[in-house]
Amino acid sequence: MTWENALGTVRAAAEACRECGACTPRCEVLCPPDAPALTVGSLARAFVEAQTPEGVASLAAERPDLVFAVRRCCMDGLCTLSCPDQVNARAVFAALRELLALAGVTTQAGFESTQVDKEWHIFSVYRAVHGIYYNDLPGVADAPAWEADTLFFPGCSLASYAPDLTREVLAWLRDQGMNAVLSVDCCGSPLRSGGFADRANAHRQALVDAALAAGITRVVFVCPGCRDEWEAASGADALELVALPQLLADAGASPLPEKVAQAAGCDNPTLALFDSCHDRDGRFGGPLRRVFADCRTVELAHHGKNAVCCGAAGAVSLVDPAICDRRARRVLDEEPTSAGADLVVSNCPTCEYTFAATRRAEPADAPSGPSHAHYLELLFPSSFDWPQTFSQLESMWTGEYGPWVCQQLL
Repeated sequence: MTWENALGTVRAAAEACRECGACTPRCEVLCPPDAPALTVGSLARAFVEAQTPEGVASLAAERPDLVFAVRRCCMDGLCTLSCPDQVNARAVFAALRELLALAGVTTQAGFESTQVDKEWHIFSVYRAVHGIYYNDLPGVADAPAWEADTLFFPGCSLASYAPDLTREVLAWLRDQGMNAVLSVDCCGSPLRSGGFADRANAHRQALVDAALAAGITRVVFVCPGCRDEWEAASGADALELVALPQLLADAGASPLPEKVAQAAGCDNPTLALFDSCHDRDGRFGGPLRRVFADCRTVELAHHGKNAVCCGAAGAVSLVDPAICDRRARRVLDEEPTSAGADLVVSNCPTCEYTFAATRRAEPADAPSGPSHAHYLELLFPSSFDWPQTFSQLESMWTGEYGPWVCQQLL
């Protein structure tokens, strides 16, 4: 059934696309410098004509460039904005990845540590090895006993790499009168990047079902991508899915001047708010602009509904690290520098992780570019400690827990 569903999504796009080419110039994957240009429709038709798993495997052998195109797509959906036929490119490329996985063209290789529907994955292992626990805080299972109405969903990056900040935000929600419990689960998006759509759907559905069964009526999200996953699940319309920036803006929250100056490395800096590509409706970025209204701000060339990927989406680094680096530098260096920004403020913890990793990979004598910070770091006392995080991510593979980590993740 999964094959038929995925192929149906691709077939619908192939039938709807008129080959106008509006999507092509908006995407370096569809318009590579050294190969013929593609459209979302032409790529979809190639897979529809292949029809079966065996056919897709043969297509992959004959046209590896098409497989490469699918794997290099960050699925930020920018090309969809220009489509007169309303083809949802993000859904199409997710379906194409699913077809590749089901046909055996792609495997779990490279995705072993992001099987977030299992007990042990990169985030749960990291927390276990480095003693990051939330056992003292109530979770979804405890919601009925606590008469909780709100679930705080910080997302895997924040809950794993900034535990103090996670606790501070939960405490703030309670100070606002919400009887909130905590989830440290992942939304399941890494599974979708690997082409495991059926597992991703089952995982997110389990999250929604558990929340509803526990009597939760409101879920608060730090990250737009997590909100997207929950929103697509059956029954999610019975929940109020709330962007944390909306609550912060409504409460009159404002950045801590000393945190802003510290993050920017200068007094009275100019800020640029980086919108996640999952936030084209502005439910996070809009309120954040109210929160930072008293700061001096500029807009990046790509913002709001025209936001682009930070470089991390789609696990593209597994097949083309260079394109990921270019995407990251476009939104971390090129556009902020052109706009005159000193500090890039991200609204997604994964984007912030990407920016930190990009800076870490730079040579010691590289010219310093704009600084970066997640919006929560500028509103609460605690911050991400990226040098420590990266050091701990590396050391857990070789320290005393190394054999256990390898056993669980490889």
